[in-house]
Amino acid sequence: MAVTDPLPPAIDYTNKDYASLRRAMLDLARLRLPEWTDHTPSDLGVVLTDMVAYTGDVILYYQDRIASELFPGTARERRSVLQLLRLIGYEPTPPLPARADLLLTFSVPVGPAVIVIPSGAQFIASQPSDDPPTFEYLGPALSIDLHSDQVLPGAVAGQAQFVLPVSHSRSLPPTLLGSSSGEPNQSFRLPHKPPILESLVVEVDEGAGWVRWDRRDNFLYSTGPDGRTLLSTRDSRDYICQFDENDACSILFGDNVFGRIPPRGTNNVRATCRVGGGTRANVSANTITRAVTVLPNLLAVTNPAPAAGGSASESSEIAVRNGPMVYRSGRRAVTPDDCVALAYHAGGVAKARARSRNWNQIDLIVAPQGDSWRPVPEALRTALLAYFEDKRMAGTQLRVLDASPAPVAIAMTVRYDARYQADPLRQQIADAVARYLAYDAVDFGQALYPSDLFALIEAIPGVLSLDIYRFNRADQPASTLDDDLRRYDLPSMADLPDFIRNALLSRTAVASRVDVGPYELPVLSQLELSLQIG
Repeated sequence: MAVTDPLPPAIDYTNKDYASLRRAMLDLARLRLPEWTDHTPSDLGVVLTDMVAYTGDVILYYQDRIASELFPGTARERRSVLQLLRLIGYEPTPPLPARADLLLTFSVPVGPAVIVIPSGAQFIASQPSDDPPTFEYLGPALSIDLHSDQVLPGAVAGQAQFVLPVSHSRSLPPTLLGSSSGEPNQSFRLPHKPPILESLVVEVDEGAGWVRWDRRDNFLYSTGPDGRTLLSTRDSRDYICQFDENDACSILFGDNVFGRIPPRGTNNVRATCRVGGGTRANVSANTITRAVTVLPNLLAVTNPAPAAGGSASESSEIAVRNGPMVYRSGRRAVTPDDCVALAYHAGGVAKARARSRNWNQIDLIVAPQGDSWRPVPEALRTALLAYFEDKRMAGTQLRVLDASPAPVAIAMTVRYDARYQADPLRQQIADAVARYLAYDAVDFGQALYPSDLFALIEAIPGVLSLDIYRFNRADQPASTLDDDLRRYDLPSMADLPDFIRNALLSRTAVASRVDVGPYELPVLSQLELSLQIG
C-alpha cells in the first residue's frame, strides 16, 4: 500500500492577527520539518517565527487600513473622506459664523440727532473667556435719524431703539501669501482659520498693480451670480478653495488649461478675508452687551434672542451622508428631498424638512445650528433664500419657516439608596432627562417613549425605582389625576404622601408615548422631580 504525504494545513485568509499567523507557521513547520520538536519560547526558530508573525500582523493591519480608506463608508481618516467626496464634486461645508440681531438703545437729544453706524462695527459677547466671540455689522454704513420712524420707541421716554443684524466675524488686513513661481497648480495656504469664504478677496500683482481674481467652485465650470454657467478657460483669473482635515484653507490656481497661472513674481499673491465660525458663537440671549465701536448716544446693546447658525465644519459622517444626496439632486431644488439635501450643504442648518402643499410652493422647515431650539435668524433666512435662488424651479416659491417646538412635561418620583446624597443624585437625574431631550438627540416627528427614560434613570447608581406619573405634551391638558385633585382643592401628586401616590398610580397608566408632529421638535418644557429614600 502506497504511503501518501500528509496534506498541508488549509490556509485561512481571514487569519490576519499575530496569534493566527504564528499558529499557522508552526503547523506548517511540523509538516515540513518533523525533526524540529523544540517549540519552546527560547528556541531560535520560535523567536524567528514570532518576529515574522509580528511583522505580518503589522503589514496586514496597514493593508486593511488602506483598503478601508478607499470607500467613504469605511474610511476613518478625514483626509480620505475629503478626497473621495471631491471625486463627485462635493466639498464639505466649512465652519460657518453665527448670526444675531442686536437691539441698540440710544438716548434721544432735543435737537437733531443722526447716528452713523459704520460698516464693520464690532460688538463683543460678555463671556468668562480669554477670547470672547466678536460680532460685526457687515452691511453698508447706516445713517439713523433718532427722530424718524427708522427707530423704535424705547421702554423709557427719551430713548430710541434700533435692530442691527450682526455676524460672528473679525476683519483682517491684507496678508501676503507668497510668491508665484509661474508653475501650474500652485497652492497657497491662508495663515488664519477659519476664513469666511464669502469675504475672501484674492489679488495677484501682475506687474501693473494688484488684480482681483474670482473664486469658483471648481476649475471645470461654476455658476455665476446671475445663474449662468461659467466655464474656466486658460484666460480666466480663477481660483478655488479647499479645506484640509484641520480646517486650514488653501487657495489653488489653474494650469493654463482650466484657469490662468499667476505670473512669476515676488510676494505677488495676497488675500483679504474675515475669520469666524464655529459653535462657540451661538451665545445665549442678552449676552452680546459690549460695543467695541464707539457710537454716539449709545446707552445699551443686547441680543434679545440667542445667536444661531454658527456651525463647525461638516463632520465626516454627515458629509458621507449628504454628499450622495447632493449629487443625486443635481444641485437643483426640484423636489422637497432636493431642498433638504441642499439646505444641509448650505450650512448653518442643524435639521431640515420640506413639504409641498401647492404645485408652485415649497416650505423648507429649518432648525438652525446651536445647542437648543431657537427661531431662524433673519440673516440665515436671507442667506438660505439667496442660496436657493438659482437652484429652485422657475415659478416655484420657496419659503424658509421655523421649526415648531413640541413642549414636553415630565413628572416623576424617584426612590434612591440612603447611602447616596440627594442633591448630586437629583442633578444626575435632571442631566439624564436633559440628554434624553437634547437638541442634537431629537429629530422632526420623533416619538418619545417613557421606557427609554426608565432605562436611562434606572442605570444611574443609587436609583432603586421610579414612578413617572406625567409624560405628555405641555401644551395638552395635564393628567386626569392632577385635574381631579385640583378640582377638590387637594394637594398635587408631587405633594401627596408616598402611600397615597402609589395607590393612585396603581389605578392609572402613563401614556405609552408622546407623539410629535412631522415638523415639530421635542423640547423639555417642565420637569417635576421628587426624591424619596427607598
